[in-house]
Amino acid sequence: MPNSLPMHSASRIPAPLVESAAERLVSVPARARRAAARQLIEAAPAHGIDLSLLWGVVDWSASPPRVAQVCLLVPTSGRTAMVYVSGQDDAPSAADPATQHHNRVDAITAAFAEVDEHLSDRIRLCQTLVSPRETWSLTACLEAGMQEVAQLDYLRLRLDLAHHEAVEGAMPSGVRVRPIGDLKIPAERDTLARALERSYIDTLDCPALCGMRETGDVIQSHLSTGQHDPALWWVIELDDQPEGALLLSPFPDQRLVELVYVGWSPVLRGRGLGGILMSRAIASARRTGAVEMTCAVDMRNEPALRLYDRFGFVPIDHRHALVRPTLETAR
Repeated sequence: MPNSLPMHSASRIPAPLVESAAERLVSVPARARRAAARQLIEAAPAHGIDLSLLWGVVDWSASPPRVAQVCLLVPTSGRTAMVYVSGQDDAPSAADPATQHHNRVDAITAAFAEVDEHLSDRIRLCQTLVSPRETWSLTACLEAGMQEVAQLDYLRLRLDLAHHEAVEGAMPSGVRVRPIGDLKIPAERDTLARALERSYIDTLDCPALCGMRETGDVIQSHLSTGQHDPALWWVIELDDQPEGALLLSPFPDQRLVELVYVGWSPVLRGRGLGGILMSRAIASARRTGAVEMTCAVDMRNEPALRLYDRFGFVPIDHRHALVRPTLETAR
């Protein structure tokens, strides 16, 4: 019988309790949670959210039973999954903070165990982006086995207001920046993969991530960001060999362009490419009609931060980036 299960046992959330789980995931005042939870359930299919991928701890002593803590996994492109965790429980029957923490850890751990056992073909890396205010989430994710790989600054440039410094300098000798071709062609996809892999060498941008994912999965994740426009993806070559990449993705409905990735190999660093490529990126973003350009950067990447500051980017958010590879990936 369900009532025989202790409060701290985490398991897959049964279908009748999905609404209760959704109530624990929405960040709205208590009086609005049921309506917000139902909106989440209704909108889930359109956003690729599978509400069968819920694990949690149920308070079976409540009448009716209710979800106390829950973890939701949302698979995304490139065989990754985003991790979402319930916050502090303010119900009258809620457990004490220490028990809530343990239940939260158990919910995340149960989700990861299921990924390792049954979902590793679909999910090779679980990840989450935690606000500094969400200490309850950060501590639970770390205790459940996630690794903090970076603290990220999210930056924004107002394209309609900014008057960035155009860098007109010539490309270094032998360097060419060309649009990447059709990525359905294996040779072009291989060229981009080699360009990315070269750019990861001794990188200051989330170096702990290097080697955690197959490059093909990384490319697939980049392709799924925004509305892919092949004219906004470039490979950086030195003597016809791929050494880096500049990838932009527009979000037309929001009138913004995201700088998805920019990086180049050690042989090209220190040659003044940053300013030249940033000028190209900003000019290209403006031509799409976007009014904003955004990016995320590892706070330890001081050269990149200086470059963005020089061009007028300002911080708008900050997140802790945590990941956990599946056991098969980690081997």
